Formats: sequence, structure tokens, C-alpha cells
Amino acid sequence: MSVVAAYLGFAGKSATGSARKQLSRWGIAATSREPGRSGESLHPAAQVRAAHEARPGPGRRDGARGQGGRFTASTDT
Repeated sequence: MSVVAAYLGFAGKSATGSARKQLSRWGIAATSREPGRSGESLHPAAQVRAAHEARPGPGRRDGARGQGGRFTASTDT
């Protein structure tokens, strides 16, 4: 979960909790757990990447992060 939290941009003490809540909102369930008492949940990387790329960018309510637009480095004007 800590890798997912870092990928999604969460930091600090509550990063793993924030990532867990976000994945729950997206409907992405853990596929397994790491071994050991303190093992973290493992999530499908492809689903996490796809959901993250589909999120709207900062300052925009429409358009995905991967699309060009006013707040990205797009060459289209």
C-alpha cells in the first residue's frame, strides 16, 4: 500500500489510509497480501494506473490527466 500511496501522491502519516480510501472509492480491491504479520495489501497495478490516469487534473473539472489542455504542456492551442 505504501507504494500505491507514493504513486498517487500521498505523503505523511496518513498516506496509506488516504490511498486505501481512494482505492475503495474506485472499487479496486486487494488481490493478496504480502507475507508476514505486517504484510501490506497488494493491488493490481494496471487498475491503479488506469484509475489514476483517468482522474481530472488539478484546476480542471473535465478531461483526464493524460489529455492536453490549458493546464498541461500540450502543444495544441
